[in-house]
Amino acid sequence: MRFLFLLVISLFLISQSQAQERIGNVRVRTLDSAEVEILYDLLTTRPGDSLFFEVRSRQRGSLYVRPEFVRGEVGTRITAGSNRRIVWNALGNGYALDEPIQVIVRVRSGGAVIPDEVPTQPSVAQTPQPSRDDLTDAPAVTPQPTRQRYDGPAWALLSAVAPGIGNIFVQRPRPRVGFRPLATVAAYGLLAYGLLERKLAQDDYAVYAVQKNAAAGEPFYKTANQHHQRYYLATRGAAVIVLTDVVLTLVKGLYNRQLDREARRIAPVSVRPGMQAGQFTAVLRYSF
Repeated sequence: MRFLFLLVISLFLISQSQAQERIGNVRVRTLDSAEVEILYDLLTTRPGDSLFFEVRSRQRGSLYVRPEFVRGEVGTRITAGSNRRIVWNALGNGYALDEPIQVIVRVRSGGAVIPDEVPTQPSVAQTPQPSRDDLTDAPAVTPQPTRQRYDGPAWALLSAVAPGIGNIFVQRPRPRVGFRPLATVAAYGLLAYGLLERKLAQDDYAVYAVQKNAAAGEPFYKTANQHHQRYYLATRGAAVIVLTDVVLTLVKGLYNRQLDREARRIAPVSVRPGMQAGQFTAVLRYSF
């Protein structure tokens, strides 16, 4: 009896070690800061196999992946081959791609769940996951989606007051500072220099105005004119910096809103009015 038990355990371990070699070369990357692309090699398939994936966050644990936001080679009837592709619309699913995530590709074969090989992407960590005989009996962990950070065109108002600062907050996937605060320093520096030159121009022109003849006032007039030109160039330069940053921030914010609308554009179920044979009808659209 003991020999029979050891034989069964040995056969189970051998089958598991062979099954783990069926998936390999897993790669993960983001597309347009909205979607996650998963590439993998499926070496062999068997009748009844089904393929799926799990996503885990370092901060929030398991992420709930809604099927309507997944497309590609996932599910049943997946043929063996290299560079099998899955695309998950994470932004549409309610998750902003602003933190490290872990993607695990699995195969369900005859009730057993087979994990994938370690991904080659260094930014995606892989840890061993316990097998479950029946996933439908396991409680699903469905975290509430976190509120997405606002990165829309309203930040252009901040850029109008502080050039470069508003542009920080429209960057994705997270705010990026870089050299943008230098735009604020340059704009206000030019403005202060221009106002100083304007004051000097007014003082020299006042001295020119009290001179008794043109010859005596000519040097003061030239000096006042030079100060006025510097004032004009400095203030216009500051205005160009502010206007440029406002436009760039506005365009980037509008583009971010367009990405969000595209992510929410395809709803799983939608109803709209229609007409058929002269009669008003309700058109039901279901995506899967």
